[in-house]
Amino acid sequence: MILEELRAHVLQTARLLPKYNLVWMAGGTVCARDPQTGYVVVTPSGLDYERLTPDDMTVTDMDMNLVEGKFRPSVALNLWIGFMRARTELNAVVHTHSPYATAFSVAYQPIPVITETMANWFGQPVQVTRYLSVEDPEFPTLPVEVMGNGYAVLLGNHGPITVGKTLEHALERAVTLEEAARTYSIARAIGAPVTLTEEQARASFDYYHNRYGQKKS
Repeated sequence: MILEELRAHVLQTARLLPKYNLVWMAGGTVCARDPQTGYVVVTPSGLDYERLTPDDMTVTDMDMNLVEGKFRPSVALNLWIGFMRARTELNAVVHTHSPYATAFSVAYQPIPVITETMANWFGQPVQVTRYLSVEDPEFPTLPVEVMGNGYAVLLGNHGPITVGKTLEHALERAVTLEEAARTYSIARAIGAPVTLTEEQARASFDYYHNRYGQKKS
């Protein structure tokens, strides 16, 4: 079995999605690229993560040709690969159906940068695409365009996608985005939320990724 470690990591990440209340049953997708081979490991379509093993993960190349695996990959593999083609620094994609972020996708409202934590991980608001079925000709391209240089996008009437250099980053963004959507919903019920400015969001993102924690000033 090739890419055994990455396959185990993809499955481990997928199993965390329901634990963070981001999906239920066989929902959501986790996909990661191996920088050395360029191969992509993705969760198979429509199967319960708890019943899967690393051997059940599907491996393809960047043209979606099957390299190894016994199950069909995620039906949206063309989109996951589209993000990684457009942004070569990205190696991981997480797609969830988390309820608060999905509510914004149904209302066709972007999620603004409302907390420093959200600014740290996104640096800009998260935008929404129109509804796209997997058979829509724009399905593999429009979400990539709407996300631009950001780190998440909401699929209209569907749910959020987050990306990152690593699976850890993509997962943390998925959790952070859902918490931001929940907080913003509560704040709007209380009153008029004050969001961070473009400059504040960018500055917070830059500080967190370049100078925060054990990084040298």
